[in-house]
Amino acid sequence: MIDEPAIRQRFEALAPGLDEGGRRWFAAAEVRSAGHGGVTRGHPRHTGIARSTIGRGLAELRSG
Repeated sequence: MIDEPAIRQRFEALAPGLDEGGRRWFAAAEVRSAGHGGVTRGHPRHTGIARSTIGRGLAELRSG
């Protein structure tokens, strides 16, 4: 189960101090922690970050 308020709280707390890459990695880490289907189940809705951007963040996290 996705804890939507917790995701939103974490993002709102961190977003002002993050650049574009940091926001992308945050969203990707949240999606990865949600498991299979995380992007589809609504993570972009919590962060306002596009699915394609989250996908790039996931690729970056995988590549190290």
